[in-house]
Amino acid sequence: MADEISIITLNDDAYPPLLAQITKPPEQLYFRGDVTLLNQPHLLAVVGSRKATMYGRQAMQKLLPPCIRSGVIIVSGMAYGIDTMAHRTCIELNAPTIAVLGSGVDDVSLYPRGNKTLAQEILRSGGLIISEYEPGTTPYLGHFPARNRIIAGLCKATLIMQAAKRSGSLITARLALESNREVLSVPGPITDASCEGTNMLIRDGAQPILESTDILSMFEIEEGKQEDILREPLREDLQRIVTVLSSSPIYIDDIAIAANSNVADVSAALLELEMIGVVAHMGGMKYTRNT
Repeated sequence: MADEISIITLNDDAYPPLLAQITKPPEQLYFRGDVTLLNQPHLLAVVGSRKATMYGRQAMQKLLPPCIRSGVIIVSGMAYGIDTMAHRTCIELNAPTIAVLGSGVDDVSLYPRGNKTLAQEILRSGGLIISEYEPGTTPYLGHFPARNRIIAGLCKATLIMQAAKRSGSLITARLALESNREVLSVPGPITDASCEGTNMLIRDGAQPILESTDILSMFEIEEGKQEDILREPLREDLQRIVTVLSSSPIYIDDIAIAANSNVADVSAALLELEMIGVVAHMGGMKYTRNT
């Protein structure tokens, strides 16, 4: 049951082999959800700023959905910002995701408290929540760098979506490198302080990620052979919105008029379409259809 808390130790067969290879692997992992996800072959850590900008959100919606549909499982830390967006992208696609906490996995200890609902959605979507800290452990500042080593250690690669010069995400990148894992980074405008850290990573040798195929090729997943089993036909109301859109930005009021709908319903539909990677918000309440 998803609400039950279980434990695996370093000596258990279920313990993830990649994590066992890092320096000082956790002696035990407390978990809720599907623990078999830890041994899936295509785990990708996704971390970034807690103050993600619209650029970070747009980059995520371009890059992650094709990977998730192809069987890549996203691992993140359930923090606000990029972490939350990464987990929610999986949930919207009805795909499992793994959250690694710096607190206990029980409802009382879950941190951040504002993401308690997100934790429940992760479990309902067949995902997993883990921590090396026993139930009842409250968050402590020193827990989070330690938590980051688990995020990086579980995965073949770590993707930094958006990070400032002194971002904690850069600690995760360093830990990934120390464990001989790939570090991937999404470039950003050189005038944007929130992208300074990601750009520095690329300057120092991280692989720049411009397309979802850059990630898929690292996992040796061919673009033409993606397992698109998670994509389902769009509901009629969503399809009506999509047919109005094109590659040129269209203002939301004009979308509502063309779709013969009200702005509130169109706004809700656009948000749903954006989360599954069908449309992109270009700012100023203007939207395009992804090709």
